[in-house]
Amino acid sequence: MRSWKMKLRKLIDIVFALILLSSMNAVFGQTYSPLSSSAGKRIEFNSENCTGFGTPDYKCQPLKVRAYLYEPKGEWSALVMASHGAQGIDQRVFEYADALTKNGIAALVIDHWSPRNINIRDYSTATARGGTTSNIATDALWAAEHLKAQYPQVKKMGFLGESMGAMAAIQMSRQRMTDLFNKKMSPKSFSMPFSAMVGLYPACMERIEGEKFINTPFLILIGELDDATLAKDCVDHQAWTNANGGNLKTELVPGAFHDFDAPHPLQYRQGQNISKCTYVVSGDKITIVASGKTLPNTLAGLVQLPRECAFTGFRGGHGADKFIAVPSWLKFYESHLK
Repeated sequence: MRSWKMKLRKLIDIVFALILLSSMNAVFGQTYSPLSSSAGKRIEFNSENCTGFGTPDYKCQPLKVRAYLYEPKGEWSALVMASHGAQGIDQRVFEYADALTKNGIAALVIDHWSPRNINIRDYSTATARGGTTSNIATDALWAAEHLKAQYPQVKKMGFLGESMGAMAAIQMSRQRMTDLFNKKMSPKSFSMPFSAMVGLYPACMERIEGEKFINTPFLILIGELDDATLAKDCVDHQAWTNANGGNLKTELVPGAFHDFDAPHPLQYRQGQNISKCTYVVSGDKITIVASGKTLPNTLAGLVQLPRECAFTGFRGGHGADKFIAVPSWLKFYESHLK
């Protein structure tokens, strides 16, 4: 009798848990699980580790980069690359892969930092060693060349980046990145491979006098309450981008902070805060907007920049709905990749 009652109690507990999960999904939406790296097809492609992007000091060394390919069930023709932020590859990018494949889109999760032996503790050291948004962009563009050669079924590609990965999307939205890759690949012609790009909580901190943007559809999703990378800066960046040839839409995620889809809940973090580091590049000079401090537009100037304006501490992490932004970016890809 006692054994029967215990089994019944366990069954009731299971049913209750399923009902609770169902009600949570009804309130907060679909949930996703991180796909394991072993479940993906590991690929390697040729890339570069570069320093001094956008300066006279620009130079590169060849590099092998690894990534994990996840394919949806059945036939597929659309693929989205997922790029991590400063912390490196973590659970969230594998959750992106789950969301994408469940919606018929293949995912390529790229590990940008391991091949460069990067562990970001401060942005100055990372910049000197190649832990930069421009290198994330460089990896993504070389990955696209690899995919075009090895996976002919890929008809359209998208890009999805979080934090520094999102800033890589900003780099790729600039005409100068297309111009740079035209030089790298000459005499072969180059065109931006992405039909749509999404950036989650980037720092919209750089403005270059006289710059132009490409017309690739680009969506930025940033927390309304982000105190590490300010929403206002990305709203302003939309106006600047679209006035100079771009196709950017910035949407604020209500009640959200930085890293709103991180593996950890909302908490105070001791990381570097670059919310006061917005700057303007004018020829050979970098000017920090908040302080008026000027630096040379060189590798040394880029390394020094965070030391002049960054400070410690910000609030980051997910709220009640970790996947609050997923419906927005999935809808964006659905409209541009299928």
